[in-house]
Amino acid sequence: MNRKESQKRLTGLGIAVIIIFLILGFNLWRLQIANASHYAELAASNVLKTVSTPAVRGPIVDTNQVVMAQSVPKFALVLDWADLQRVNKDLIDVVTNLAGYIKPYWHYPNQSIELITEDILVMVQNQQRNNYDPVTILVDIAPELQAIIAEHSNELPGVSIEAIAVREYPQKTVLGQVLGYVREVSGTELEQFNQQAEDTDDPYRYEPGDLVGKDGIEKSYDKWLRGDHGLERIGIDSNARPIDKEVIQDAQPGNTVQLTVDSELQIVVENTLDEVIRNIQKTEPLAQAGAAVVIEVNTGKILAMASRPFMDPNELIGIISDETAERYFRTEDAASFNRALSGVYPPGSTFKMITGMSALEAGVVTTNDYFNDSMSSLGPYEVQRQGIAEWGGNHFGMVNLYRGLAKSSNIYFQIVGRRVFEKEPELIKKIANEFGLAVPSGIDIPGEGVGVAPSPDWKRDYFKPYWDKLREDSLKEIEDKYEKLLADVTDESKRTGILREKNREISNVELDYKQKVDFYVNWRLFDSFNNSIGQGYNSYTLVQLANAVATMVNGGKLYKPYLVDKIYDTLTGEVIHENVPEVRNEVSVSPETLEIIKKAMSGVTGGEGTANWLFWDVPQFSGGGKTGTAQIGSKNTAKGQFYNGMFVAFAPYDNPQIAYAGVVEFGGHGGETAGRVAKEAFIHYFNWK
Repeated sequence: MNRKESQKRLTGLGIAVIIIFLILGFNLWRLQIANASHYAELAASNVLKTVSTPAVRGPIVDTNQVVMAQSVPKFALVLDWADLQRVNKDLIDVVTNLAGYIKPYWHYPNQSIELITEDILVMVQNQQRNNYDPVTILVDIAPELQAIIAEHSNELPGVSIEAIAVREYPQKTVLGQVLGYVREVSGTELEQFNQQAEDTDDPYRYEPGDLVGKDGIEKSYDKWLRGDHGLERIGIDSNARPIDKEVIQDAQPGNTVQLTVDSELQIVVENTLDEVIRNIQKTEPLAQAGAAVVIEVNTGKILAMASRPFMDPNELIGIISDETAERYFRTEDAASFNRALSGVYPPGSTFKMITGMSALEAGVVTTNDYFNDSMSSLGPYEVQRQGIAEWGGNHFGMVNLYRGLAKSSNIYFQIVGRRVFEKEPELIKKIANEFGLAVPSGIDIPGEGVGVAPSPDWKRDYFKPYWDKLREDSLKEIEDKYEKLLADVTDESKRTGILREKNREISNVELDYKQKVDFYVNWRLFDSFNNSIGQGYNSYTLVQLANAVATMVNGGKLYKPYLVDKIYDTLTGEVIHENVPEVRNEVSVSPETLEIIKKAMSGVTGGEGTANWLFWDVPQFSGGGKTGTAQIGSKNTAKGQFYNGMFVAFAPYDNPQIAYAGVVEFGGHGGETAGRVAKEAFIHYFNWK
């Protein structure tokens, strides 16, 4: 190489170096000086955002550790918006492709790809408003769909198959309404729950997308079951796109909730209830529903609580169809309705123990007082006016309290009930309330019905405001009407005639008001008769009835019923909360009266009692009960010819352990329907062979 050529190369190299430095210098000038404010703004907008990750919800187990609810890993189709943004793919294109592949597996088979795309985009939009967690599109996906997603992964950036925790109820319908179910928190609940947390100094805050209990144990013990959120730090660029993710704190699993319920006993109660309803439907097609409760007499622990139609909480997880929503929430016999807790029923003859106790305590009768119910078609003179005839056209002859309860004599309890209402009008209601009837029991799940224990004061307070308002409205209408009519009248005789007509209309309103008040507001003789035998305005829940029977036979202590025994740490097993028996009140009824009623109830299931046949093949049985055939509607109405089958019971007679209350709607005689459920429950509980 000669000197001249070498010089030319060095010159070219120098020029190249100068050009490079000029480019670098220009870019430095552009970035640091010319566009300094722009890039400073972008840098400032790159932020770190801390977001939460969901915890695994804790299990629910029965008293013997049988799992009733749990969170299990299932394969889910997930769209991670952060991953999608990182590869800079168009969201709509990806979701449209995805919709085409998942259409055969979508919740609604007839939905178009366009609508599926729209649904997924809404899900993404709802999620990204508040956090940057992946969006779950489908849960428990079929292996065939997993293979399709894997095959087309290049077209679906950000789409993956992941294992997520899904709520599962392995016992299906067993205890369904009591357990409740979980779904995504609504906007209204979000505000409500967080306000409750703030009021109780709970640092936890619910966030959009969280799963919460919607009913039953899942709802009332949500704070114990939910666990604690984990934390992740996500880097967000100026376009609100996630660019980095770091785990700060792992989510902590929820606690284990242990119930007082024995699932084996629960299954016996549910299966027997179902069998009884199927059998009664052969002669009474309207019999579609029923309920039952078994309670521990000396603690208030609920050992079984069944409601028919049964509910499968698994069917309420995730997106549900209109058909499912209709069946569980909208029909008259909605499957989510817990009839044992929320249903209020006329107790029928199962109320007669309250009337009997009231009569003894008021001193209007003794156990040695007999009445002849055969003096006429309506019995003695005391019930011949507006009284109710003996059931089934029977005449039992001479009846006292023991025989009256054993035979369920309407005549006897109308006589003594009338005497109580005339001597101490509020006493029957007072005693009913003391035994937990028509007062909230305080049970530890939501949705409890209350019912009515009627009395003269209650009737007046309940109905009088309605008739008062009707009267006031009618009088105002008259005033307005005649104010207009009189406005332009100058002729005095004409004016007098109009005023006379106005006064006539006012008098008619006042007369009608007086008549309505006398019939619908004032306590009448037929009210005493109806309500003394558990009809009329009486209405109570099965939880209340079972607890009332428990109170009658445990010495008069009304316990608060409860369904959760204890709560313990799922990882360590340490008990962190425990419910203990709580006496809500002790009744004013004397021990002597309680013993009389207990003995009278034993006569119902023995001797000549209305349920003497029920336990004939169970020689181990000792205890007592009461049958009830409760008229559903008022006399001479469409439902007046139909009856619910009611039954209450306890066992054993000495040192009673459990009490029972049950109903079969449109079931007729309680001993033949709800009584059969009690029998099987007792046989199982006491292990009678």
